[in-house]
Amino acid sequence: NREEIQSKLNALIISEGDPAVQEQLKLTLNQLNSEIETMELEKASLEEKKKGIAVSEAEIAQGKSTLKAEMDKARTQLNQGENKLNESIDEFEKKREEAFNQASLDGVISKEMISGILTAQNFSMPSGYISSEGMDYLVKIGDKIENIDEIKNLMLFDTGEKAVGKIYLKDVADINNKDNSDKIYAKINGNNAVMLTFQKQSNFSTREVTANINEKMAKLTSENLGLFFTNLMDQGIYIDMVVSSVLKNVIYGGILAIVILLIFLRDLKPTLIIAVSIPISIIFAIAMMYFTGITINVISLAGLALGVGMLVDNSIVVIENIYRMRNEGESAKKAAVEGAREVAGALMASTLTTACVFLPIVFTKGLSRELFTDMGLTIAYSLFASLLVALALVPAMASGMLVNIKERGHNVLDKFIGVYEKALSWSLNHKSIVMVMALGLFLFSGYLAINMGTSFIPEMETPQMSLSLKMPEGSSLQDLRDMSDKVLDRIINIEGIETIGAFQNQMMGPARSNTETMSMYLILDEDQKINNKEIEKEIKKSTADLDCEISVATSNMDMSALGGTGIEVLVKGREFEDLREIALDISKILEDTEGTIDVSAGRDDKSREMKVIVDKEKAMEKGLTVAQVFKEINSVISGK
Repeated sequence: NREEIQSKLNALIISEGDPAVQEQLKLTLNQLNSEIETMELEKASLEEKKKGIAVSEAEIAQGKSTLKAEMDKARTQLNQGENKLNESIDEFEKKREEAFNQASLDGVISKEMISGILTAQNFSMPSGYISSEGMDYLVKIGDKIENIDEIKNLMLFDTGEKAVGKIYLKDVADINNKDNSDKIYAKINGNNAVMLTFQKQSNFSTREVTANINEKMAKLTSENLGLFFTNLMDQGIYIDMVVSSVLKNVIYGGILAIVILLIFLRDLKPTLIIAVSIPISIIFAIAMMYFTGITINVISLAGLALGVGMLVDNSIVVIENIYRMRNEGESAKKAAVEGAREVAGALMASTLTTACVFLPIVFTKGLSRELFTDMGLTIAYSLFASLLVALALVPAMASGMLVNIKERGHNVLDKFIGVYEKALSWSLNHKSIVMVMALGLFLFSGYLAINMGTSFIPEMETPQMSLSLKMPEGSSLQDLRDMSDKVLDRIINIEGIETIGAFQNQMMGPARSNTETMSMYLILDEDQKINNKEIEKEIKKSTADLDCEISVATSNMDMSALGGTGIEVLVKGREFEDLREIALDISKILEDTEGTIDVSAGRDDKSREMKVIVDKEKAMEKGLTVAQVFKEINSVISGK
């Protein structure tokens, strides 16, 4: 131990005689004492730490015991909470089911609602004009749905609830392209076909549209093997026929008038002078038609054709008077001036009385006015032009061309004049007989007029016919189709018939008839030896024993071939800007009118168009459709 070691060291120091060794032993003793003290301190510290560890172990043991108790308690509470949560979930599901049942969308989403949204979203309409940097722009609102994906993703409404969200059309309906060929009847010469109909825009001519369609069809036929197109009804044919017929009448009438003049005048120079009045008068009339807004159509061309014979009347009177004065010895210039002056008053009166015949047309209404106004004005323009030519151009040409003339006899005309003088003398001596004959001729003409029958448009011999087949009441759709097949089999081999296209009327656009009617278009051989009436008789003879009603039209002539398609509203006025706004207002009214489709304001300048594309989904989030957005923008543009 410590005391024993110190005692031994002290004894050793005392017994050692060497001072240096003694000093070294003292240092060793001091170091030993210091180390012993340090060790005692460390020992005390270890003892203290040992006591702390014992205390900590006791605390840990106590903590473990407490933690175990708390864990057991928490586990018990957790089990109780889990049981309550399960009970709450069951209650929540029950309440949610009750809420969904009470808030069912069955009464909200209907076919009518979906149809209305589709109509309002598939919307495009001009709204008016706005000005920017000195230029006017037509504002168009909306756009049309272009593919099936747009229909599928069309939002019906936004519930505003995260659990439900937005309702799209694909969520409530199955949307797909469906082949409904089994529900549509269309055949060409007994083979299944697809019927296409084209309707031209009002600002394009029928001939131009039909030519473009035929060109496109020919291109598609060459590019697609096995694809064939057949024109069942081409209104451009009628336009060509009518225009060609009228133009031929104008040309033939002018030629005949010149030939007759040459026969009676027996002089080429005055005939040429009068012949010049025909084209000049027609050109003048066409210029007047342009400035008064009359287009070159079948009616106006008919007016020109009717006026050709009257165009030379004034010139004949003037040239005959000039001719007479030249034969009396007057100079060419004096004869031209005096000859025209003498008959000027009579010619003016004659022209005015003829033109006044068409004045009552101004007071008529409806289609009669539309048809005959162009014709009457065209004839009047032609007559006034012929008067101007007769009093100005004819004397000028006569003064230069009728310098050296010789009087020539005309045996045939002289004999006719002799016969006429005798007939006139007899008529003056037997006035009562002449009056009775005139009255009898008038009554006979009236009788014929009454019994001749009337028609709006005369039938034309065209290479197209149409047939309508109607079944008895109570017949089914299949009965109609079976009967149509029978009719096709019987008439396909009739001489003169080249192609037959049959279709069920239900597929022909907005003007649909009932399903008991079938229509057929017949394309005839252009080199046929029999006429349309004879083909009609053969058709009725071949189908006489069938239990159906068949009506045959020997021509497909349609009034729409003479003019535009559908109904056109012409707005007239002085200020073009006001007219555009009025036209837009009218188009909006017609757009909402039942039975109208493809309403256009007309004269839309595509190069100056501002298009507003509405985000359909964002608009529906605010409860708006494209049509409603259009109304809001339109009210701002129009200032209403």
